[in-house]
Amino acid sequence: MNKKRNLSIRIQLLLMSILPVVIIGVVLLIVISSKLKSGMMDQALDGLMASAEMFREQISITDMDLTTNQLEDECKKSTGYDFTRFEGDTRASTSVVKADGTRPIGTQASPEVIEAVLKRGEKFTSEKTDVAGREYCVAYTPIRDDKGNITGMAFAGKPTEEMESTVRKSIISIVLIGVVIIIATSVIVFFISNRLVAAVVRINNVINRLASGEFEKSDNTVDRGDELGEMMNSSNTLIDVLTNVINDVKDIASTLREKATDLSDTSGNLSDTSDGISSAVQDMASGAVEQTESIEKMTQNVDTLSQAIRTVAEDAQSLAESAADMSTAAEESAGALEQLSSNMRSMEQAVEEISSTMRDTNTAVKNVNEKVDGINNIAAQTNLLALNASIEAARAGEAGRGFAVVAEEIGSLATESSQTADEIKNEMSHLLSQAEKASVKAEEVGNIGNNVIKVLGETVEKINALMDGVNSTVDGVNNISALTQECDASKVVIVDAISSLSAISEEYAASTEETSASMQEVNANINTLAGSAEELMTVAHKLDEDLEFFKL
Repeated sequence: MNKKRNLSIRIQLLLMSILPVVIIGVVLLIVISSKLKSGMMDQALDGLMASAEMFREQISITDMDLTTNQLEDECKKSTGYDFTRFEGDTRASTSVVKADGTRPIGTQASPEVIEAVLKRGEKFTSEKTDVAGREYCVAYTPIRDDKGNITGMAFAGKPTEEMESTVRKSIISIVLIGVVIIIATSVIVFFISNRLVAAVVRINNVINRLASGEFEKSDNTVDRGDELGEMMNSSNTLIDVLTNVINDVKDIASTLREKATDLSDTSGNLSDTSDGISSAVQDMASGAVEQTESIEKMTQNVDTLSQAIRTVAEDAQSLAESAADMSTAAEESAGALEQLSSNMRSMEQAVEEISSTMRDTNTAVKNVNEKVDGINNIAAQTNLLALNASIEAARAGEAGRGFAVVAEEIGSLATESSQTADEIKNEMSHLLSQAEKASVKAEEVGNIGNNVIKVLGETVEKINALMDGVNSTVDGVNNISALTQECDASKVVIVDAISSLSAISEEYAASTEETSASMQEVNANINTLAGSAEELMTVAHKLDEDLEFFKL
């Protein structure tokens, strides 16, 4: 049953990095556009109200003829807003010009304006109010006489269509900038993701080749200064160690095969010698001289067999020591990978601490924004005090002109303070956005660290499997040692048989049947030795077949 193939790590990484950026960017643009439109309209209405109050002060101090519309036209020229002076609820003079070129002098204000301004003495603002058949953003403020009675209204306004067009252009500019930032961020994230995925793919290729028995190193990511470079360096070191171990095992296997062949040849020679001894026993009657020569020949063959057995035992001990060294090297490699995994977990903890720090930064930025809002409130109050001071200076006449200049400067300073506070708030908002992006990057690095720990765990499992093979080799060596002990025991039996044969040679005539029985026992021991040699040869071939998996 084929395992269902999931998305590649490249696509997953790109989706985890680019998709949140795009979604967050789009949501932020929508929210910012909505908030910006509302804020700009509110700010525009505040500006209209300030202009209406300024126009009201100009009415009280101007020397112009108020019935000629001259004051309204000059104010419109300097501010871009339309102005109207109401006497009661009726337009007495205005800069508003209708589509037919006339001015709506003598017309009345709308009922809601009359109710709010003339009857309740309140200021009135609106984004959409009909003025001479056209929708306006308006600001009305009451005009009072020296006794505080409301005698009329001061109006400042601008066509709603023009106000919305200005706001719309500002929002479009901000949206375009946001789109450019999102695209640039996505390109950067795509480039970084490609580099990380390419490094992971190269490391995976090295591990796959190692699992297939191909000890091929890679130098593509060795020069990287990050954890992926360290992983590749560790993999290359592991390949070097395993290459040396496998080469040593192959050499030992070759030696074992040669010794097994020698033992098999020795067994054949011993069998031939045994046949000769049997023939000599049958020909004992021919003479003691021939029997003595046969005994000497058997003694020499037994010495050869003893030497061969000692050689096999020494080679088996050497193979056991090499296998133990290979097992130790594999355990050290597994320990190194465990240490690397521990380092990756430490990196993950450090990334979590960075994320916590970024969250603290976000909280601090929000606190600064609250302080900036407080500065804006102070600036607004200062501006209001400046306007009140201008009013009092205007009432004081010539004596209050100097105080009016001071009040105007204070109002300018309040406006600049408000603008500076807005700039600080914008910068802090930008800082907040960057901190949030940094927090997202920290989470991505943590996810990559989890994937690396998983790969390290799989590598440790491969090394443990290799250690199982080494233990199997040690078991085979132990079997060889047991066989050499059996051969040594067989050698003792043969020596005893030769001693018996020497004693029998003095009385060969009477002991021929007993000698034949002893030779049968010798033949059985020789067959046992031959079987042991075949088993040793089988172990050697099995070890060669296992080592063919490693393509060095």
